[in-house]
Amino acid sequence: MNNNFDFDFEPQEITMTETEIKKHKGVFSRLCLAFVVYLITVEILSFGLISLLQKVAPEILSNTNYTLILSSAIQYLIAFPILYLVIKKVPAHKPEGSEFPLKRFLKLAMVGMFLMYIGNYVSSMIMIYMEELLGFVPVNSIETILEQTNPILAIAIVGIIGPIVEELMFRKLFIDRLTPYGEAVAIFFPSLMFGLIHGNLYQFFYAFLLGVAFSYIYIRSGKIIYSTLLHIFVNLFCGVFPAYILTMFNYEEFLQLMAEGKVTEEYINANMLPLVLLMAYEFIMLAMVGVGVYHFTKNLRNIRINKGKVRFAKGTGAEIMFFNIGTILLIAYCVIMIAVNTFTV
Repeated sequence: MNNNFDFDFEPQEITMTETEIKKHKGVFSRLCLAFVVYLITVEILSFGLISLLQKVAPEILSNTNYTLILSSAIQYLIAFPILYLVIKKVPAHKPEGSEFPLKRFLKLAMVGMFLMYIGNYVSSMIMIYMEELLGFVPVNSIETILEQTNPILAIAIVGIIGPIVEELMFRKLFIDRLTPYGEAVAIFFPSLMFGLIHGNLYQFFYAFLLGVAFSYIYIRSGKIIYSTLLHIFVNLFCGVFPAYILTMFNYEEFLQLMAEGKVTEEYINANMLPLVLLMAYEFIMLAMVGVGVYHFTKNLRNIRINKGKVRFAKGTGAEIMFFNIGTILLIAYCVIMIAVNTFTV
């Protein structure tokens, strides 16, 4: 059976000295510490701003539009430049990439939608299990924010600005510094951190799998514009657009009426526009997922995962990537955020 997965295996055993292991652990540690600094900066500035506004303008804190603008300013205008200053000292090696026609991009984009769908399904199953186990469902804070935010503002910040900055952070800055370790590391490690930094169970699984798609596209193309465009599309079509539809009618009431078989003609006529938009959205989403499944299964054996110039000695990969102070602190911080956001009702 022909197997086109190219992992470039070598017969000789690779060895690394303790000094080399320490050096490479330092790279992963610094990268993750940069994100720890980013998160701490956001938390400190957010806490300070909230404390100030509670005293001088408490009405601002009750307005989702204002809080989204302020939190985004802290993340993108202050914390992101600090992250860049910390991370830029690690040498960068941009992926070489190759010719990347539009047809190939669209195929990979549909595969990304399929991966996101899988992630959403896993999250939904976990939420159902948690509801049975704990008696409550954690609040999806992102969904709540989108439903309460002005659509134009949501498009600008969540749909466009956010994806641009996140692609620079997790693909451009992160992957460029992991390219020497090979594509498997450069794809998996930033994607895992991308999922964790979202800080909640609703987003972790699909953010991780989408991160894999974004990273693969960036590495194959060598151009950040492709993963950024897909990220913008995902945030707009899968986040902002459905949230806007749900503001047009009572979706929970609709589900209840559907379950009871009590959807009347009068109800349909009164909610015609949101129902049509919802049906169109679901149809387009399922169509894209179906196309993604087709291309994923068809091309799975043709995926190339190339090794880099730096090869981990046997048994050192996990130690170098995960058993360093930066990675440990970042994962611990993110796990605490996920726990807080999960169990705080």
